[in-house]
Parts: sequence; structure tokens; C-alpha cells
Amino acid sequence: MNPFAQLTTPGVHSLLVQGTVGRVEVELTIPDSARWDYIALLGHPHSLQGGTMNNKVVTTLVRAYKELYIPSIRFNFRGVGQTEGEYDAGLGESEDMLHLARLWKQAYPHAVVFFAGFSFGSYVAYRAAARYKQTIADETCLITIAPSVQHYDYAEFDLKTTPWSIIQGDGDEVVPFQSVYDFAVHADPPLPLLRFTQTGHFFHGKLIELKSQLIRVIEEQVRAE
Repeated sequence: MNPFAQLTTPGVHSLLVQGTVGRVEVELTIPDSARWDYIALLGHPHSLQGGTMNNKVVTTLVRAYKELYIPSIRFNFRGVGQTEGEYDAGLGESEDMLHLARLWKQAYPHAVVFFAGFSFGSYVAYRAAARYKQTIADETCLITIAPSVQHYDYAEFDLKTTPWSIIQGDGDEVVPFQSVYDFAVHADPPLPLLRFTQTGHFFHGKLIELKSQLIRVIEEQVRAE
């Protein structure tokens, strides 16, 4: 039975969903007056560096989508929390995200799936969005917050027709701003980059502003989709 098929009550629903290599710990957030024509899949920071689905940037993403009445799914990557399996450098993690997207589409065939992630989770979201376009549906949107372009290949797949926004702090001590800026400028076509001034990797002191800007970006993506 599809674990998402009967979940329509507003609130946060904690689930253990059978994934591709074992159970996946999931939290599904359903807003009041939810829009069932959209769903957001969210990725968290690096599994081997303490990243979990409860990261504050990830929960800020949840709140931004919730304010626009869009349900969201965040989940712990392999080996984190109650999710089974082992860290897989973004490959298996993106397949798990794709699996969750596929399950949602089975329950809600007309829903547009958005992908978003923070730091390492942005690479997971990028790969999942690309694989989603290859195997399920062409229409999707992507938000990458502090994408670690210096460590992972964000040009592996063709996402030219996908609305894709990047958010980056210019004081990021983990992901160099210049690396992200150069990637965005030289992408084909160039990608919109929202710069947060004097902001570190975890957006300390900037989460309220981040939520406000995310709402604006998501609204733009909804209009573009």
C-alpha cells in the first residue's frame, strides 16, 4: 500500500517508508488548505558531518513551502536516524528521494514535484530532479542552497529547461561564494543566484530573511512551471 495515499490530515506525519535499500525515516508536512497539485522533496546537509532532516535551513524550507500551502517531504539520508543503509556519496540518497517522489506521484498523479536541498542535500536534490526528468515527468523545479559545487558535479545532467534557483551566503566558510558564483554565471543558461551578504554556511541570524526570500523564489517557480 502506498504510504502517502491516505494521508490528508494537516500536520506533520512521521513515517518509516520502505525505500530502495531499507526503511527511510520521513516527515511529511501537510499545510492547512493544502495544494495537492504540488509537493516538495527536501534534502539535508552531509550525513557524515551531523546533517539530518531537522537542520534549521531544511526546516526553514518546510515553513516556506507550508506558507504557500505546498506539502513537503523531508527525510533522513541513509545511515542517519532511523533510515537504514549506508552513506552513498549522494547517489543512493538521490535514488531514495526519487523513490519518494515516485510514490507521491502514484498517489497524486497530477502533482508537480519540486526538489530543494541545502549543502550536500542540494546535490542530492539536483540528481533527483535530473533523474525525475529522465524517468517520470519533465516538469519540475529546483532550489539549491549553498550547493557544494567544488566537491560535486552539478553539470552532469541537462536541466536547461528546469527553473533552478541558487541561494548562497557570501561569507560561507564551507562552500566558497566565488565557486558558486562562477558556476551560476557560466551555466548554460546562466542560473539566478540570490546572494546573502555577510552570511555564513548555516545562515545564522538570517533564517527569517531566508524564509522570506524562499517564498518569493518558490512563487516565481510556481508561475514559471
